[in-house]
Amino acid sequence: LIITAFISYLGYFTKSYRDDLMEAFTSFLSKQKVKIPITDDMDLLQILIDDADVASWNNEGLPSDRMSTENATILCNATRWPLMVDPQLQGIKWIKNREGDELKIIRLGQKGYLEAIERAISNGDCVLIENLEEDMDPVLDPVIGRNTIKKGRAIKIGDKDVDYSPNFRLILHTKLANPHYKPELQAQCTLINFTVTRDGLEDQLLAEVVAKERPDLEATKAQLTKQQNDFKITLK
Repeated sequence: LIITAFISYLGYFTKSYRDDLMEAFTSFLSKQKVKIPITDDMDLLQILIDDADVASWNNEGLPSDRMSTENATILCNATRWPLMVDPQLQGIKWIKNREGDELKIIRLGQKGYLEAIERAISNGDCVLIENLEEDMDPVLDPVIGRNTIKKGRAIKIGDKDVDYSPNFRLILHTKLANPHYKPELQAQCTLINFTVTRDGLEDQLLAEVVAKERPDLEATKAQLTKQQNDFKITLK
């Protein structure tokens, strides 16, 4: 129950709100007439992921702070399409490194974007729609809501029936720091707040200072960190 609540509802909140909500969830469950057993000091990340997953994400460019790891965990475990609130573009950088050349990057309004989405749906590609504003093209509602037809084999976009591949994946992204989307979109997507945290910013500023003053040390640190992450992945 707590894991489901964590993935479904906590993605958009900052760290302090997440901690408060998790405490509220566990307190609510413990006060029920029929008590639900809860592990003391439970860490949801240890249940959902392991060190190899975190190491792989860090190698792909994900910041190593706790908030970023939680965001990546939610994104990888959510069944609804993720909508990344990412003003500093840290999350989108990780996604691009993670998916590589197979990722189809689209901006709404660009020439032929609808045809590109239709091809991706049929081919089972992963699509990143970046730099979304608060208003979404209504023609994409069936895609975001996964309103398939013909027993899940097709989806209607405009007046066309497009073959729907089960391998198709959609990632939405906005640079807006505090977007206000319509309730329907928020219900259909998992909102994830990738806004940089203080801990993450401190690590990045320290790395920038060391890279400027002692580039040899920063290069050695980056190499050792990647090597350590590779070892964790190998041990898995």
